Amino acid sequence: MMVIGRYGVRAAALLAAVYLAGASPAAAVSDGGRGPGLYPGVHSRRGGSSLDQRTIVIDPGHGGLDVGAKGKFGSVEKDVDLAISLKLKALIEQSQSYRVVLTRDKDLDVSLENRAAIANNNDALVFLSIHVNGSFRKKARGSETFFMSLNATDEESRKLAYQENREAALDKSIAGDEKDDIKMILWDMAQSAYIKQSSQLAELIQAQLNSLLGTENRGIKQADFVVLRGVACPAVLVEAAFISNPEEEQKLVDESFQNNVAQAVYTGLMRFLSVYGKN
Repeated sequence: MMVIGRYGVRAAALLAAVYLAGASPAAAVSDGGRGPGLYPGVHSRRGGSSLDQRTIVIDPGHGGLDVGAKGKFGSVEKDVDLAISLKLKALIEQSQSYRVVLTRDKDLDVSLENRAAIANNNDALVFLSIHVNGSFRKKARGSETFFMSLNATDEESRKLAYQENREAALDKSIAGDEKDDIKMILWDMAQSAYIKQSSQLAELIQAQLNSLLGTENRGIKQADFVVLRGVACPAVLVEAAFISNPEEEQKLVDESFQNNVAQAVYTGLMRFLSVYGKN
């Protein structure tokens, strides 16, 4: 593994994320002047240290023409994702001084690359992508939380990531062995910078989902989600429940259940920040 100085980790991870997402590296470093941030080697472009200058980015999955998974009774994922995300945003703003940015606040198409760019451009402390699950198996049920890995935990996780990634330009492969080597080195930088934090964030959120929702615990998993691959900060993707399961679909459109999902994610996030906010 390449050895990077403490204050070079953020820059290396950001460049790695930009490269892997297919964006321009110049865009990632065009806004210099960063002050001390939350994590070791992470700096805030705003220069201050107060919590109200730190940003949490919430990503309501899908939107616009991309409706996501569908339920038997006509519910669509994009609407549930947005409803939960708005509730989560409100929870954070009501009780914390963090700045909260949504990748979309209405029914809009937003590319996976642009969602990651919103996080990076706002120097996000954490990135939370909110989804509900879908499966051809109508009895599939439960909650699960993902963090990034090029290798999926299992075949079901790989298929889910493929489904979520279909919108992205996955056919933009990097040609040549040399570029493949560069890709893996850069990914190694990004992974070494944030993989541990992402894993712990996923664990804390999943524990709260299990506690508050009463759904089956599907655990913490890893997969190659494009929306997580491009983010230069701790990042997770939450699958609250299965909209393809008629029983869970009815829960997902219920406001009290949506409130519980938002509360679970909020509590897990705050526990995470209470630990890493000391650094």
